[in-house]
Amino acid sequence: MTAKKPLFGGKDIVLSLQHMFAMLGATITVPLVVGMSIPLALISAGVGTIIFYFLTKRKVPVFLGSSFAFMPGLITVFTYGGSYNASALAAMLALVCAGLVYVLLAVVIKFVGVQRIKKLFPPIVVGPVIIVIGMNLAGSIFWNDIIANYVSYGSVAWKEWTTAVITALTIICINAFAKPKSFLKVIPILIGFVVGYVYGACVGLVDFKHMFSGDIVIFQQAKETWGFWGAWKELDGGLVATAMLSIIPIAIVTFMEHLGDVSANSTVCGKDFMVDPGLHRTVLGDGVATAVSGLLGGPANTTYGENTAVLAITKNYNPKNIFLAACFAVVLGLFVPFGEILSGMPTAVVGGACIVLFGMIAASGLRALVDAKVDFGDTKNLIVVAVTLSVGLGLGACSLAGSISGNNALKVGFATSGGGFVEISALAICTVLAIVLNLVIPNKKEETEEQKTAKDNAKVSLTNGITDAMEVSGADAVDAKDSVSAEQQTDATAENNGSAEE
Repeated sequence: MTAKKPLFGGKDIVLSLQHMFAMLGATITVPLVVGMSIPLALISAGVGTIIFYFLTKRKVPVFLGSSFAFMPGLITVFTYGGSYNASALAAMLALVCAGLVYVLLAVVIKFVGVQRIKKLFPPIVVGPVIIVIGMNLAGSIFWNDIIANYVSYGSVAWKEWTTAVITALTIICINAFAKPKSFLKVIPILIGFVVGYVYGACVGLVDFKHMFSGDIVIFQQAKETWGFWGAWKELDGGLVATAMLSIIPIAIVTFMEHLGDVSANSTVCGKDFMVDPGLHRTVLGDGVATAVSGLLGGPANTTYGENTAVLAITKNYNPKNIFLAACFAVVLGLFVPFGEILSGMPTAVVGGACIVLFGMIAASGLRALVDAKVDFGDTKNLIVVAVTLSVGLGLGACSLAGSISGNNALKVGFATSGGGFVEISALAICTVLAIVLNLVIPNKKEETEEQKTAKDNAKVSLTNGITDAMEVSGADAVDAKDSVSAEQQTDATAENNGSAEE
């Protein structure tokens, strides 16, 4: 009698921790900036990811974390005036409504059909958008995680840069020089975080004296953490209106970012998630996760671009590891000391890791264009890609400059009634622009047979399967990949058998 294999092995645990830590820096940044609870952000991210995992039929390896896009709206609400609890309650109610907007969008997609949506995203649209995602994130991390620390917060430049460089070099060296069958080959990011944290502590970037409050579990801080739910009498119409107008419209903007992130994940994994399990399910998962996060008191959730790069580097696309990472986030978020330790991680460590991660995202966009055999001799293709990159990267640079200088005139957006400013992201603008240009510019050059064959043979019809040449390194990784394929075949069989019922 063959012994049953454990549901999660040692390698699964390490890979899951790597996914969690890869999302960690950005996930805790939002509550740090806005003034929300870090443990609640971790719990909300974990619960949201678990919801997403099941709503997408356990097929999409995506970790949901705190959304940066909602930060301007949240800051507007929290600086509106009045008590913290009243502002927090208004913000959470608005986040729940923003999640419901996603649910409505999922219903629309379900009835319109994914094929019509896919026609809006040929390689000349998806490729440059993925490049913009990576490059704009790369620009922001240099300022937010490294330079601002010594320019604005009194740190020392050499400490920040050496911490970032050592973290990045650790990831690069392990990924490049570890033996193909070595387990180190699939955990370079996690090791990079550990090495960077240790080095940062050695050079004095970690303050251990003020790290621990004495509380053990988050329920010891229940009154402070969830006290906003008792502030109903403190709400006023102006505060609620400001919250709704500042936060809900951002859901439309982040929907476009969701499309880009799902496209990027499809590209790296070699599967079209917009078809299976379906775009309506990924949007629904994102929306329900954001609504639940609002109920818990956490920031809005969104699919993370960092996840795409982790998948590309480790070449392990098993959604089960994402589920386990989400469970870790929930459990660890319950313990206050863990959240305090995370808040003590030098941001330069995150910045160093993201130098590699965000560059991988941009490289995936380039490969999407190459593998699709996009003909840049065709004027239409050249214009769509060129304008998308110019607008996306140009407005992204202006937005970063506006954030650094505090001048909202450099950003695209609108002022709110509370005196705040809601920014429309460069990614959303360039995505819409790419779609429109692709639709209105006529095709003047017929595709060659070679180009048609490349599209027909692509594993991912949306992005033309850029990961055909990717191989999982090491015998264990191959076994993991085969296990994923077997699980997916089982899921597909079950889905076919129950298609009539569904």
